[in-house]
Amino acid sequence: SSTAAMEYKQQHPRKLRRLPRVDVGASAAEQAVSNILYYTPIAPKLQTERHILDCLAQDEPGVLSRVTGIMAARGFNIDTLVASKTEVPGLSRMTLVLKGPAIIMEQAKKQLEDLVPIWAVLDYSHTQIIERESLLVKVSIAKPEIQDDQVTADAHAASDAHTAPDAAFLDSQERLRALRQLADLFSGQVLDVSHNTVVVSLNAKSDRIDAFLKLVRPFGILEAVRSGLMAMPRSGSGTMFESEQAAPHATINHDDAPDLSNLPP
Repeated sequence: SSTAAMEYKQQHPRKLRRLPRVDVGASAAEQAVSNILYYTPIAPKLQTERHILDCLAQDEPGVLSRVTGIMAARGFNIDTLVASKTEVPGLSRMTLVLKGPAIIMEQAKKQLEDLVPIWAVLDYSHTQIIERESLLVKVSIAKPEIQDDQVTADAHAASDAHTAPDAAFLDSQERLRALRQLADLFSGQVLDVSHNTVVVSLNAKSDRIDAFLKLVRPFGILEAVRSGLMAMPRSGSGTMFESEQAAPHATINHDDAPDLSNLPP
């Protein structure tokens, strides 16, 4: 009936997230809505806005310490910072990721521009950019009980008592195979393999790296190193993403504008 949807919402409040179950007496629409509501992820909480600043600075000693010092003195929270030389002799590039209100970030940009070694400060916060971050993570492929045994003094004796060598080897190979498949899904590379650890390299966006770390955490993360965000703006024209860039901002065709000389006085 026309009131079936209203009756369903009154009987099934949105706040309750129940497991989907097959009800023979329920209609197909009711069952479909129950499944959709259950599998719909909860909206994340609002996070602090992220701002990306790219500083072109003179390649000389002490520039990095002056940049971090002025940020710390003003109370700005630096999320990541990447600094390196460029292809131009005497010019270095620093990419800072800051979190905070837009007004405070505008003050940070002006204070960075006032530094003598800084040539220019580029704000990529609202620019279509290519961003990448590198990750090196060492993951365990040994069973948890074997890891605990290796910490104690009688590690080898306890390991032999609980798990046979062949069984432990086969189990580590299964975990290695699963980890390699997971790395392939994220376009990662396995750089080093030992009898109980694996080192994986990944170059992707920060959100993708966060997702990868969550998935490999059950294996056991021994070490993890992240490079920080690197950013570069997309080309203005002639790229495969040109149509996507032009979509949000409508362009004005000046040829279609009316001729003001033909208007009456």
